[in-house]
Amino acid sequence: MGLDNLWKKNDNEDAMVEGDFCICGGLCSDNGNSSFRGKVYARFVEDVTGVCLYGDPKTSKISNETVKQMATDLEETEWRDSYIQNYDIEEQEFKDLARMFRLHADAGHYLVAFY
Repeated sequence: MGLDNLWKKNDNEDAMVEGDFCICGGLCSDNGNSSFRGKVYARFVEDVTGVCLYGDPKTSKISNETVKQMATDLEETEWRDSYIQNYDIEEQEFKDLARMFRLHADAGHYLVAFY
């Protein structure tokens, strides 16, 4: 099936941010507001941030502190046309990925891997 990433406020509440994102969703995930199709972005995100979207092996979580650093790393990365060929990511998708991480990071959310 693959990886979906879910944004969480806490262990009992899902998280949500407003906005339209050009982010890939899946059967169990939406387009960035509360979740996204992590499998599509796993290699790119790990190459840029050094963090695996599959989360901590024991908890499948990525803390808010780590999400904040990931947001910064994504924002500091410049768009390159080679991302289309190497990661199958378009420029708007790239920008929205960084914006999604920043909005969730600033809201205090963390990520949970679901696969």
